[in-house]
Amino acid sequence: MASVKMHVSRKREKTAVLLITPETGRLPEKMGGMASSISGKSGGLGEVIAALCGGLSERGVECHMTTLNLPRRFQRENHIDDEHWQRLRHSVDPEKVHLVTSSVFGDLESPYAGDPVQNAVEFQKEIVNQTIVRVRAMNGGRLIVHSHDWMTGGVITAYARMRGCPVLHTIHNVHNAHIPLEMYHGVDMERLRPYIYFSEDRGRPCLDSQATAIKNASAVSFVGHRFLREIIDGELGNNLPISPYVREEIRLKDKMGQTATVLNAPAPEMYPERCAHLVRNYGPEDDILKAKRENLVDFQKKTGLNINPEAILLYWPSRLDPSQKGIHLLEEIAQWFVIAHQDVQIAIIGDGVGSDRTHEETCGRIACASGGRITYQRFQEPLSMLGFAAASDVFGASLYEPCGQIDQIGNLFGATATNRDTGGYHDKIEELTLRADGAPADGGNGFLFRDYDTGGLWYGLARSVAFHRQPPEVRAAQLRRIMIETEEKHSLERMIDGYMTIYEGINGNLPLV
Repeated sequence: MASVKMHVSRKREKTAVLLITPETGRLPEKMGGMASSISGKSGGLGEVIAALCGGLSERGVECHMTTLNLPRRFQRENHIDDEHWQRLRHSVDPEKVHLVTSSVFGDLESPYAGDPVQNAVEFQKEIVNQTIVRVRAMNGGRLIVHSHDWMTGGVITAYARMRGCPVLHTIHNVHNAHIPLEMYHGVDMERLRPYIYFSEDRGRPCLDSQATAIKNASAVSFVGHRFLREIIDGELGNNLPISPYVREEIRLKDKMGQTATVLNAPAPEMYPERCAHLVRNYGPEDDILKAKRENLVDFQKKTGLNINPEAILLYWPSRLDPSQKGIHLLEEIAQWFVIAHQDVQIAIIGDGVGSDRTHEETCGRIACASGGRITYQRFQEPLSMLGFAAASDVFGASLYEPCGQIDQIGNLFGATATNRDTGGYHDKIEELTLRADGAPADGGNGFLFRDYDTGGLWYGLARSVAFHRQPPEVRAAQLRRIMIETEEKHSLERMIDGYMTIYEGINGNLPLV
């Protein structure tokens, strides 16, 4: 009798991805029971993390995320008290969300508040001593570490490389820290020594957190094409506060073909058709101007602006950062601009940097003196998202910008975008042109200005105001076109494709699922 060979098909073993991040937006339910209660973003990074978690989970990737446990922040954003929060923490399985708890940052509203270096050390120590081991063991030793920005670099990436985990490090901004080695008490620094990029600060031996991350990464990704070139070519000179050591590490990775760019994309919940915080949802096929007027009036009521459904609302939804975002430029011209343009209102929603409340107080005084023409509010997600739906134009004044996301979201919500011609805004904002003005075709989505000064910002905003004074039928057609084109260019699927390609490349060209 002929022998019969039996072939037993084996299910492909998944490779898990651990996203390590200092902040996150609201996470998808697939991440576990705690996911919907975790939200503590300080900028676009948090929104990208939330979108990436959702997109990877939808594709069947075993996706985990770890971040700092900021109970005060999470409680505020979820409108729950301490007792309710503790009940959640002690009764709900976190599943794929791994919170790092420490008294060092337990009472802080942001990972960058208090002493950011101390926060980073506490965070990194826990991840090296506990989190990576635990998540890797849950997945049979198959793990890709995806670190984000300087706070998640340092000993995390050094340890991951030592243990043979592929590392993707994404640079969302140029901030960095030199961490004194003695602060890493409880970490086996001697074994990590070959993987550390050493530096010195005020005579003390330190670890360069960002350079160490880049050194150990299997690949380094950036969130904008222009920003990567600005770093490598040194185009921005002293305007880009990046150390020569970090720049050199990036140049080396680029020469070895280990750099990539993946543009950020908004999460599905941030589209005007689905956003839960609007008084009226809408899409490109709807009466855009009518829907935006209704959201504008609701926004005006909630922020103390004068009620005027025909006002041109210029919206600043960024943190109040004078070192990068140029908030001081807006403070200098805001009052004069609304005086010169009687049909304009300005809304500013954002928190100060770390514990610095200087610009919050300044913006508050400007708003109080404006007679209902300018409003300032600290960041609250519902109000911030309503602002996008109310806005005629979403603007900023960045000295440099790795990617930026406010322009994308503004365009999705039927607003133009105005910002300085640098980095991510150079990548994404195209000058608005109208066939009616003699252009070959209608095109573009906003307005760019060159100079990082009050004159540049005034010039950009004045051009935007001129467009928004066009007849309703002209504006409606252009805003509809902008919404449609933005959905096509900056889809979540395109962003996930970009990261999946990198993951598979550093995973030995093997699929993750």
